[in-house]
Amino acid sequence: MKKTYSPLIAAILAAVLIIMISGCTGKVTTEKELKSATENIQVILQSKLSNLNNTIAEAAKNISKSGVQGEETLKILNGVCKKYSYLVDCTVSDPYGKIISAAPDSYRRFEGTDTATTETSKKFFAESAKIRKPMLSTIFRAVEDIDGVVLVWPVITEQEELLGYVSALFKPEDLLEGTVSSAAKIRAIKVNVNQVDGTTIYCSNGTETGKNLFTDERYKAYPDLLTMGERMKVQKSGSATYTFPSDKTGQPVKKTGVWATIGLHDTEWRILSMAELGN
Repeated sequence: MKKTYSPLIAAILAAVLIIMISGCTGKVTTEKELKSATENIQVILQSKLSNLNNTIAEAAKNISKSGVQGEETLKILNGVCKKYSYLVDCTVSDPYGKIISAAPDSYRRFEGTDTATTETSKKFFAESAKIRKPMLSTIFRAVEDIDGVVLVWPVITEQEELLGYVSALFKPEDLLEGTVSSAAKIRAIKVNVNQVDGTTIYCSNGTETGKNLFTDERYKAYPDLLTMGERMKVQKSGSATYTFPSDKTGQPVKKTGVWATIGLHDTEWRILSMAELGN
């Protein structure tokens, strides 16, 4: 007999998982503990990305047989959206970026919409068509009127014909929030998830989401922080100390930052955990 779990039990199991993945409970007091917490967050977030990637790959494979539109294709897309509640929508587009099929039903109004409307998006689809490989975008303004990230898999038939792409659109915070915010609270740390260009796509306390380390005025007075940012561009993991205002007092204090990397298809995100160690 198949077991079922109530929402309460599911929530308890999720909470236990977060505690386990955080390494242990309580405030971090050493760089070693900060590194451990960061690496454990890295493990669960990479697993989330990889699971989504595998599902979209399977969807692309199935749609290569069902075609880019029709009842069976919509069933596949709706199945993906139901499996991953954080997705905004799941679509199939033609090789040039025009949406052919969309799910859930509330997003079918975007069918026929051209998503390649900017130089960046045109370049994205042109590159995708050329290499015929899956891609994870950087954050951008989608036609659905949100700032999101899209995971794209090409739909290629057995005859090697490119029919188009399966895309899964999501807001980074919807993927990251449950894991990162819980771990940050348990370990009393702050966690940012950054693109390698310095853009913060998620901040555990919300104060830095959307800001760019290299262009935002608030960071220019802190050279040690900028030096750490330059290292993060090229180093997948590391640690550094720097001075920056305390989130509690607003006064400059010494902080420690530890970072690790997650990503898909050559797109990388840095997980940066920060703490005032010893305070």
